[in-house]
Amino acid sequence: MAVLTVSGVGKRFADGRQPRWVLKDVGFTVDMGETVALWGPSGSGKSTLLSILAGIVLPDAGSVSFSAPNGAPFVVSDAVERARVRFRRRQLGFVFQFFNLVPTLTVAENVLLPLELNRLPESRSAALARLDELGVGHCAERFPETLSGGEQQRVAIARALAHTPPVVLADEPTGNLDSRSAAAVTDALWQATASAASSLVIATHSERIAARADRMIDLS
Repeated sequence: MAVLTVSGVGKRFADGRQPRWVLKDVGFTVDMGETVALWGPSGSGKSTLLSILAGIVLPDAGSVSFSAPNGAPFVVSDAVERARVRFRRRQLGFVFQFFNLVPTLTVAENVLLPLELNRLPESRSAALARLDELGVGHCAERFPETLSGGEQQRVAIARALAHTPPVVLADEPTGNLDSRSAAAVTDALWQATASAASSLVIATHSERIAARADRMIDLS
């Protein structure tokens, strides 16, 4: 079953007096539990496409729809902003290149934040247990600035999966890490999303990482 369906998506930006199409006629599906890599060099539209999937940016052509396991399809690209915010909060998890952890919150508080936003207090124990699974349980009471880059990204993965979203979007999640930490974080991301039965859409310029996915979409 397809959880995300992308049909004929295009996005253009102003380039002087002429519009420049960064994405044009992009179409694919993401099945439940599948890993899909958006691969290409910088400037190929990977991050823009992730933003369109999340409803942060609206396409200039085409559509994106989300199908919950037990709900009616939701057309992300046609929804009003409030509905798109609710969709992102409940149905998506995010892993960013620069971690995006809240510096004034502890590791545990960062991980529990999605549960507070979604009013899911019953999931606290499972969310915190994922820190142990990812090897950063000992960091729970520390603040992000005291962690290494690899540790911060593991915390970000735990936060992305705290509310067990059907889909996780990862934007160059190893781009700010050394090669050893990048390999470890990639392993952790794959294992964590698989254990949560979440689909993973990852934007990367690394052919090695893209090759790990069930499917690679070349945007170059």
